[in-house]
Amino acid sequence: NIGITWLKLSVAMTVAAGRRVGRIAPRFSRCQSSSSSQLPSDADVVIIGGGSIGCSTAYHFAQRGLKPVVLERHQLTAGTTWHTAGMLWRLRPNDVAIQLQAHTRNMCKQLEQETGIQSWVENGGLFVATNPERLAEYKRLSTLGVYFGVDSHVLGPREVKELYPLLNVEDVYGAIYSPGDGTIDPAGVCQAYSKAARKLGATVAEGVSVRTVEMTTGSKNGVSFRQVHGVVTTDGHRIATPLVINAAGAWSNAVAEMCQVKIPLRAMKHAYVVTESIEGVHPGLPNMRDHDLSIYFKTQGDSLALGGYEPNPEFWQKADPNFAFGLFDLDWDTFSHNLEGHFSRCSAIENVGIKSTVCGPEAFTPDHQPLIGPDVDVSGLFHACGFNSMGMMLAGVGREIATWAVDGSPGLDLFHFDVARFHPSNARNDRWVEDRTHESYAKTYSIVFPHDESLAGRGQRRSALYDVLSERGCVWQARHGFERPGWFLLEQGRSVQPVEYDFYGAYGDAGSVIPGLERPVPARNQDDAYLAAIEGELTFGWGECFDRVATECNAVRNGVAFFDQSYFGKFELTGEDANEACDWLCSAHVGSRPVGDVVYTALCNVRGGVEADVTVTKIAENHFYLCTGGANASHTWRWLTSNLRNSEFSRCSIEDRSDYTTILSVQGPRSQEVLERALDVSLAGLGFSKMSSIRALGQDAMVMRLTFVGELGFELHLPATVAAEVYRAVRDSASRMSEQQGFPVEDAGYRCIDSLSGEKGYRHWHADLSNEDTPAEAGIGFVALQKLKAGIPFLGSEALSKQRSHGLRRRLICLSVPRTCGALHGGETLWRNGECVGYVKSTAFGHSIGRTVAYGYCKSLDGSKVTNAWLEQGEYAIQDKGVSHPATLHLKSPFDPENKRIKGIYDQ
Repeated sequence: NIGITWLKLSVAMTVAAGRRVGRIAPRFSRCQSSSSSQLPSDADVVIIGGGSIGCSTAYHFAQRGLKPVVLERHQLTAGTTWHTAGMLWRLRPNDVAIQLQAHTRNMCKQLEQETGIQSWVENGGLFVATNPERLAEYKRLSTLGVYFGVDSHVLGPREVKELYPLLNVEDVYGAIYSPGDGTIDPAGVCQAYSKAARKLGATVAEGVSVRTVEMTTGSKNGVSFRQVHGVVTTDGHRIATPLVINAAGAWSNAVAEMCQVKIPLRAMKHAYVVTESIEGVHPGLPNMRDHDLSIYFKTQGDSLALGGYEPNPEFWQKADPNFAFGLFDLDWDTFSHNLEGHFSRCSAIENVGIKSTVCGPEAFTPDHQPLIGPDVDVSGLFHACGFNSMGMMLAGVGREIATWAVDGSPGLDLFHFDVARFHPSNARNDRWVEDRTHESYAKTYSIVFPHDESLAGRGQRRSALYDVLSERGCVWQARHGFERPGWFLLEQGRSVQPVEYDFYGAYGDAGSVIPGLERPVPARNQDDAYLAAIEGELTFGWGECFDRVATECNAVRNGVAFFDQSYFGKFELTGEDANEACDWLCSAHVGSRPVGDVVYTALCNVRGGVEADVTVTKIAENHFYLCTGGANASHTWRWLTSNLRNSEFSRCSIEDRSDYTTILSVQGPRSQEVLERALDVSLAGLGFSKMSSIRALGQDAMVMRLTFVGELGFELHLPATVAAEVYRAVRDSASRMSEQQGFPVEDAGYRCIDSLSGEKGYRHWHADLSNEDTPAEAGIGFVALQKLKAGIPFLGSEALSKQRSHGLRRRLICLSVPRTCGALHGGETLWRNGECVGYVKSTAFGHSIGRTVAYGYCKSLDGSKVTNAWLEQGEYAIQDKGVSHPATLHLKSPFDPENKRIKGIYDQ
């Protein structure tokens, strides 16, 4: 390519002129060290790393009245912050990112008032689409932005050309323009944060390295733990502190190693180049992203900074601690993937030279989201790293880190970012982390389809039923590193299993080496049935599995279906204090219940927000079995163990039994007959939400009468060693009965559960309720009502009592629309009487009712109480991609609102 050749020549001339690509940036070349005498001997919190995240975190801790200390090994902005492009895009795929970036933007403006240091330029942002699917994604972002006050406009090709005359628009399908987006100066914002933090009492020390994080070890409640109690610098100065924040960016693994933990983070080389002057370029042009070409443009005076994400990035396995303001030599073969796109979008680039190249280290993670929050294993260690080139945009997260540390929970639902979203076994698996991190990097600019699945890192955690369900054509989903059933394609059998990750062929022929990993490139996968099944779901419409899921739903409603729910977190709490501990942690009465009761309850934080919803089974006095959603199992484990550790309940132990117990859920009108015949047991006397101990193929097991789909149903909690054998016995029995009686029998997955639970009104943690939402707001106030009425204290009860007295100002509501409105996926806006009052948190198509159900929090704009009467006075609509759809309000479950089927009452 002539353009690439010319650019290479231009860079060669630049290097020859003395501006070495691996240069030390002159602006930051001097490092002023702080002496030990200037450092305090103790601090409320020590923040390791002086980039945008570390400085923001220090400021927000100081705002809370604490005395933070920032230790930066070199100078502020060293490492990654100094060379970041600094673009801020306010239209994001999820509500939390939108709110954090709004706070980042507002802080830049506020800090300029506080310190006089300018860091924000509001030049706007432009997303260019070249196909209908991409524009649909942009319209979804724009729709969600309406609720949060993000001004944006859909543009056609002509309008794009008027806004940005240099762009080629022949292949442009449309665009979204957000005039309030802009660019952050990295040096300016760090200086502003640090200056403001110092005024509030923070210490910001440069030229100070940390040698050791001091910890004590202990054991309580049967769980060993380590507790941070200080840091020691390389010159021997000790700072006593109960809290350390790991904000070291691409070097965060080194801090984690000091604390004897591993985090799922890898450093990669990430680059952009800056052109010579281009006629028509000026600072007023918006930042531009073309996700389909995987590129961006940003103005730098009369030049353009050109960057993007290539499919074959280079890992940087051994992060050099002295690499402060250095840069790597740019690999033009790698960067050429981006340049072709730049030339295509702006032909003027081919006719200019390159002024400079910037190839520096960035920290990436297995799902392209940062690592935030308390470590699962070390008390007093918080992570604030792995920002995947988004640290400047998300610097506002410092507020949430400070809130989390002080109040015990962040103000926003940060589970997308929570370090506990990764199972520890995955975080410790180098190959899993590397493969998943490559995939997330390579797909940075891919369309975010709601039902996409990762191809990398599969099969690491499996149910005891994995093999037998694979034989039946299970299409697996990976959640929390665990393979759970998505749906079934019986005719494909084992061929639809995930296969070894091949890096999408990005690194060339098999046998060559992956740069930075020193691993051989695997052979390309041929005829990948799993990939084909997943690609059938990459749409904002109805995926190819729609009819298959409908078949599974029909079996649940009219016959019997089998669900493997083994990926749930399963914990046992035992000991003399177990009754009292359960009653303190849980919103519902648990400890005083009879043996055999199964209780659905919430675990609340001090603000009354729901940290987890769990079922608690009382196996015996002072012996409880807790089940929580699989995706948040590590989060729930951390919540339980940390609160027990800080409580007075020392005479009880908690144990994680997740890997040893299989959950086989049997649901539907025929479930009781099937189980009784297959296992030779009687379940006639087992009431709803009760447990009975049984023998299954000679092994002790528990059977619980529970449902998450709204039917007569049972869960078998079995030793993993006999689970496959029990499944075959029960499944075969159902098939024989079906042949005789003619009712449907199916294996079913979580796409089926989503449909059935959605139309039944059951909640999903992190989708419908979170640490931001109280039980009453989420429509599950019954889990706390008895204790609140009786004045019985539990964690969060004080806040919930106040809310009960004052009434609700927001509530989760259920709306439904006909199928003709198209598929909904969350992020749509809720409208009441012509006003935007909320946005959709979760959706499902209810195959039994033939309508799409949508759940979202509705708030009163005038501050009035949100009561049933207030809700019934409204006319509702859901707006999706700019189109408004009239919607029906449901104050009760859209399906079986009288709960007859759960009771086993089936009308003929």
